[in-house]
Amino acid sequence: MSKSITEKILTNNILGVDGQTLRVDLFYPLCEGSINEIEIGLCDVRAVDDIRVSFDHSRNGYVIKQASRDRYNEDGEEQDEDWQEVAYVEAFGRRPSTG
Repeated sequence: MSKSITEKILTNNILGVDGQTLRVDLFYPLCEGSINEIEIGLCDVRAVDDIRVSFDHSRNGYVIKQASRDRYNEDGEEQDEDWQEVAYVEAFGRRPSTG
């Protein structure tokens, strides 16, 4: 019997807490059935858009996406949020070059 996503998260140490930092590991995101994107929201007195973070293997870096519309329209019906890339962060981009 295959494990549920929740069981995989709990048994593979995908989530961790270090002080006030929540660590989330994308565990082999190219494998079928694996989580390959994380949506981050903020619950506070300030309203902000959620963002989604994924890893682009072809460019070797993280992609950050932002929606251009709310999940629900003015009539309360669900609509396409139009997630688009707004930033790209190169893997190991801040490490000094060794070559």
